[in-house]
Amino acid sequence: MSPTTLLITTAMVTLSAAVLSSLARGLAALAGGDPLARLRPVAGWLVLAAATILTLALGWRAIDAGRAPWSNLHEVSAAFALGVLLAYLALARRLAITALAPGVALLAAGLLGIGLGQPDSVRPLVPALQAPLLLTIHVGAAIAAYAIGGLAFLAATAEIVQRRAGDRLGFLPGAEACRTAAHRAALLAFPVLTAAIVLGSVWANLAWRAYWSNDPKELAAAATWLVYGGYLHVAGRRDRWGAAAPWLLVLGFALVLFTWLAAGLLFVGRHSYAGA
Repeated sequence: MSPTTLLITTAMVTLSAAVLSSLARGLAALAGGDPLARLRPVAGWLVLAAATILTLALGWRAIDAGRAPWSNLHEVSAAFALGVLLAYLALARRLAITALAPGVALLAAGLLGIGLGQPDSVRPLVPALQAPLLLTIHVGAAIAAYAIGGLAFLAATAEIVQRRAGDRLGFLPGAEACRTAAHRAALLAFPVLTAAIVLGSVWANLAWRAYWSNDPKELAAAATWLVYGGYLHVAGRRDRWGAAAPWLLVLGFALVLFTWLAAGLLFVGRHSYAGA
């Protein structure tokens, strides 16, 4: 096990502790009280600790590899998880969604679990990836967009649950706070995703002499972009289409996961090497 993998594993354990502490508090509340009230901030502090550990892990990896630490699934999973944590830490207090910390921890732990199941050796880049600047900004932008989309997904899911429960669930932020947070996150994710797709087209033309080749990952990214664009179109409406807005963010993040993971692993294309 490499040093970075050890740190990533430590971060996953830390995030799992955040989820378990939240479950324990929830069970205590259901039992007729909340004796763990003083531990309410623990999930947030564990999220911060995990983000710090992952930052160290990816920094170590970057120094060891001599490049941006996101050229394979092991590395990108860790960077994706770190992005989700940083998006939460940057926006949670401002948007009053600190109660989403357990969901953020669970999502990030799941992403780390995927990465830990992949080879962690530092390998030479394939010829198409030997463009350090584009590797850094294109893949970095995509990871940032995915991570912010993950936060939008969590807030949208919480809004759906709260509205169905009559906005009475105290362990989640209020429905309106969730809707505001999801919308702000989507407003950030969409232009960053647009930039990632444009940069990817530029890189594709340099590597393969074509801006677009109908590669499975390219098509999946385009579908994801259209869904987020559709969300921005209906988010402000007051009719039945406006009520569908959070569901579009759920669908958008499902497409993010498909684009990131399934499109490169399940289909043969020019991005297939990214799964190794």
